[in-house]
Amino acid sequence: MDASSPAPDATTTAPPPTTGEAASATDSRASNSYIGDVAVATGASEYPSGDDLHRQAASSKITNLKFLNGTSFLLAAIVVVGVAFFGAREEGVYGDEYLWMRYQTLLTPASYAKFILIPTLLLHGLFVYASTLNLTLRASPLVGYELALSNPKQSVAVHYPGVCATTILTVVSHDHGWMGCALLSSVLGGVVLGNILRIQSGILNELGSDTSVCGESSYVEDGMTMEGGGDNAATTKLKAGAFPYLALRLPFELHAGYSLSSVALYLVAFLDGFDGLPRMVQLIVSNLCIVGLLGVGTWVLWKVPDRKFYGVGLALVWYLLGVAVELREPSQPIYNAFSDAAILTTQVVAWISTTILASVLGVRAMKTAIKYNLFNCMGRLGGADLDASTATEEEDGMATDYVAA
Repeated sequence: MDASSPAPDATTTAPPPTTGEAASATDSRASNSYIGDVAVATGASEYPSGDDLHRQAASSKITNLKFLNGTSFLLAAIVVVGVAFFGAREEGVYGDEYLWMRYQTLLTPASYAKFILIPTLLLHGLFVYASTLNLTLRASPLVGYELALSNPKQSVAVHYPGVCATTILTVVSHDHGWMGCALLSSVLGGVVLGNILRIQSGILNELGSDTSVCGESSYVEDGMTMEGGGDNAATTKLKAGAFPYLALRLPFELHAGYSLSSVALYLVAFLDGFDGLPRMVQLIVSNLCIVGLLGVGTWVLWKVPDRKFYGVGLALVWYLLGVAVELREPSQPIYNAFSDAAILTTQVVAWISTTILASVLGVRAMKTAIKYNLFNCMGRLGGADLDASTATEEEDGMATDYVAA
């Protein structure tokens, strides 16, 4: 360039950028660095990465599942309360006294027995709250939102709509007098609830501790991803106590006990629909069902390793007590169909079963309470010695971790 040539004006407009540069310049809202035409994200990016898309899809699935669970609970609560308690269908079994008497059996409990549905629904509402709004419990593996993405068969949240659907089907079938359908739906509900209890028991066994009512122990959600997204897994520590048990486990335990008793009730009611079936068969099946419920209740309270299902036992005690009370003054159809000896026999079996199962439940609860209280007291009394022992070992170059039982 000639020295005499005028210097270029500093304000002269630069040549327009190339197409790639123009596309990069449009993303001025994000603090991105550019290597050629490729944006290297240092802040928000106009184009989400594959991980971002995966997180968004996972979050959307979990949100939809939460909405489905909440809607299923509300629908089940409306149907159960409206039909079973307010007789929404005047021509239904719940709303017509004549039809109610028509489907009476030896295993029909006293009218108050159905009120167990009220605490059951309240506990289900508590579960829905804990699994959707509670910041700590909704990340629990006992709810299973992460498993809903990776292994749906092991997710309680995935099974929950099935619980509500079978409950609705059972109540509606009973109200229409479809005892075969009610039997089938109660069996399906028992299967779903039993699977949920199995899943939760397996998770607690894997974590190595329990969330019992009286316990002071705790468990850690190792590697639980909050809301189903994010590469950095959030580790949440849940202290065992009454609320986690009431919110996450007791709803399904209590409902499972109710479903078991419903299976026995609808089985006998279904057999009663066969006019040619001898009454002796119904009598034998009724008493076998009572003994069977006693055996199941005792097994889940005393013999199941590592886990005691108090809610199941409580629901079965409630039902058996209702049967025993009802047979003190049975309805007219029962008087007409069975002899006094048959009614008395079934009543005695029901009373004995109720007494045994209630005793097992009480002893089991007291044993658990004494166990945890004793361990906690020993841990507090021995706290000073444990601290001194730990300090001594650290001085010797040995590190030992103590966990109070």
